Amino acid sequence: MALRYTRHDDVHLAPAFDMVTTAAYADYAKSPPAIAFMGKKAWHPSKSLQTFITATFGVPPRQQADMVEQIDAVMAEVGPQVRMAMVEHPGFADIGKRMLLAWQEGLEGLRDRRIYALGGMAWGEAYDGLSNSTPVKAERQIIGRPDLVEKH
Repeated sequence: MALRYTRHDDVHLAPAFDMVTTAAYADYAKSPPAIAFMGKKAWHPSKSLQTFITATFGVPPRQQADMVEQIDAVMAEVGPQVRMAMVEHPGFADIGKRMLLAWQEGLEGLRDRRIYALGGMAWGEAYDGLSNSTPVKAERQIIGRPDLVEKH
């Protein structure tokens, strides 16, 4: 969930162009978040997310849960468009799959009883039949080795 605000009492969901699913891209799939949250660099927030948003922005937990429901609705709407793009652009298929899986995992984490206790979601056909994506293997680059140095 991404938020934008101008002051503590003016909090809104960030527009979609403000959010990037970096886990969908091979170079970033295994990277931790760039910014630590509550002292941890982890993709899975705990109950501390709800506490942090309430304390920092003054958004009560019920309103936060409503925001999660809004994100769910948008994901159900956008999912079929991503699936269509995966068919129309074969080079996007694996990225699209990792994107849908990341969205699904992220929202299932927020809906968990330990955070917003919203229960399961009807994801729709766009999210059906997604198997685990192909593991991403980052290319290994050796920097600073002269071409004339013998390889062992």
